[in-house]
Amino acid sequence: MKTKLRQITVATLAALLCSCAATELKSTWKAPDYRGGPVGKIAVLEEDDGVGYRPMFEGQFVRQLEQQGQPAFKSLDLLTLSEIQADKEAAADKLHAAGADCVLIVRLVERVNQSSLAARNSGSTVTSDSGKFGWLEYSTTSASRGRMEHSLKLHVYIETSLYQLDSGKKLWSGVTRTVLHEDTDRMAEIEPMVAKVLEAMRADGLIR
Repeated sequence: MKTKLRQITVATLAALLCSCAATELKSTWKAPDYRGGPVGKIAVLEEDDGVGYRPMFEGQFVRQLEQQGQPAFKSLDLLTLSEIQADKEAAADKLHAAGADCVLIVRLVERVNQSSLAARNSGSTVTSDSGKFGWLEYSTTSASRGRMEHSLKLHVYIETSLYQLDSGKKLWSGVTRTVLHEDTDRMAEIEPMVAKVLEAMRADGLIR
């Protein structure tokens, strides 16, 4: 009986370990000349709504920001990605008219399956871009568009960047890596990923 119970316990634990996903913050960058405190109202923009992640990401960022007293809203309520791509200055004006001081852009930068990662030997070299591009030069056309592959183990890298709307200047960015398994609920992993990003932004003094 004890042996059977132990086998069941081991099997259950193995299933839990296989189904879990872990997110870690790989890198962060903060504008070296930024001396302000928490920014004002933030418009959140997830740049790929082709597979339905935009409402989930934007909604989760806004929810967690507002829980800490940081004003924020979802850009999808105002603009489509095609409208932003067609005229970024007009898009910035529209977000500013809605009360936004900054825009927080979330984008998928890379997906690496386990076999590809092993072949590299050196691991991933994905980092934030150190603020060399302003928001008006930011591309909302990503090579990562399309349905997320189901692999035995998938390493997903997401960059989150905060820009001032008036100047287009980047204030902060961070790259997270989330390890997904075949049976991982992708949507369920958005909440802890967002929490890690906001924790780092808060530690750097950008948000409340």
